[in-house]
Amino acid sequence: MTTHLVTISGTASAKEAAGTMAARDVGSLLVVDSQNRPTAIVTESDLVRKCLAKGECDAVVAEIATKPLVTITPDADLSEAAKLMGRKNVKRLVVTDGAGNAQGIISQEDIVKLTPSLYDLTARKGQ
Repeated sequence: MTTHLVTISGTASAKEAAGTMAARDVGSLLVVDSQNRPTAIVTESDLVRKCLAKGECDAVVAEIATKPLVTITPDADLSEAAKLMGRKNVKRLVVTDGAGNAQGIISQEDIVKLTPSLYDLTARKGQ
């Protein structure tokens, strides 16, 4: 799980998001509101599919970010996380505490590194 979270405002431009990802060497940014609460996640894939491929790079982050945010609690096990990824068709889950504060992000890659046998669960849709 990544605990060093890089955040961005939903009002930032897609270009700013891409620049932040490049500068910080990350593949996603947690989108936060004015109270620093997580509202969505914007990924490299979002930038490519929803912005670059359509030639609409003037978009703001809130328009291209993945939402609703798919979250999981810190006490969930890896199998539960893998199943949730598969059901929701996402590659990242935001780990939140009881108050909704982001504690980290667990990725499909994290799960596969720790338990390769769970990969199939992360990739199944509708399970």
